[in-house]
Amino acid sequence: MRETPYKLHHIRRRSAGGITSASYCSLNAIIKFDGMESPHCVYVENVAVRLAQTLHIPVADGVLTATGEGPAYASLEIASPGISLPNMLESQRAQVAATYPEEVAALMAFDIFIGNMDRMRNIKASTVTPHIQVFKGFDHSHSLLSIEEDPYRSLSRLKSSDLIVKFHPFYGMVSGSHLSAWAGRIAAMDDLYIRECCHFGHQFRAVDAKLQEALAEALVWRKRSLKRIVTRHINHIRPTP
Repeated sequence: MRETPYKLHHIRRRSAGGITSASYCSLNAIIKFDGMESPHCVYVENVAVRLAQTLHIPVADGVLTATGEGPAYASLEIASPGISLPNMLESQRAQVAATYPEEVAALMAFDIFIGNMDRMRNIKASTVTPHIQVFKGFDHSHSLLSIEEDPYRSLSRLKSSDLIVKFHPFYGMVSGSHLSAWAGRIAAMDDLYIRECCHFGHQFRAVDAKLQEALAEALVWRKRSLKRIVTRHINHIRPTP
C-alpha cells in the first residue's frame, strides 16, 4: 500500500543533541471521545486501526491520548502539501474505484470483516494528482461493538453470516479477484494478532476484559468465515448488470 502524508501543523524547535537533526513538531488530528450515544467509541476506533495496521489496510493512522475528560482517540488528518483534499463525494466513486482498485478491495473486505456500515464519506482520495497517490479510509465508530446499540447484539451479528454492510460506496465497482484475495488475506490472519488488537490488559472505560475477549472471539470466528460470507453475498456486493 502507498504511504500517505499527514498534515503538519507546526515545526517548533530542534531537539537537544543527536545526529539526525530531529525537531519537535505538531500534527493535526481529529479527536474523538466516548459519549452517551457511542460509549465504546475510543476503544472501537483504536481496535479498528490496530487491526488495519496489522493487515496493511489503507486507513488513517491514529493514537490514544489523554485529556481532562479521560482517554480519547486522535485520528491523524490526511493531507498532502498543496492539495485540497475534501472527503470523497458520491460522484467520485467510480473514478476512485478505477484509480485505486487494490485499495478499494482491501477497504471493502476490511469493512465487511469489522461490520463497518458508515464508509460513504469517510474516505480521502486524490483523483486529480496522478503524481501523488492518496487513498485512506477513516472513522470506524459504527463498527465492532457499535454495530447495534447493545455491544453483545453487535457481537452476535459479527459472529454470524450476516453481511452487516448493506451499503458500501464501492459495491458494484470492486474487482472480484482483488476482493477474494483480500478476504483470503484477512482469513489467514493469525488468531493471536486479533486477540492482541482487542486486549488492553485491563478494563478500558466501559469495555471490561470479558467484553474484550468476547470481541476477539467473534472476530476470530468472522475472519475464518469471511470468504464464505463474501461468496454468499456476492450478488449484493457485485450485482449483475
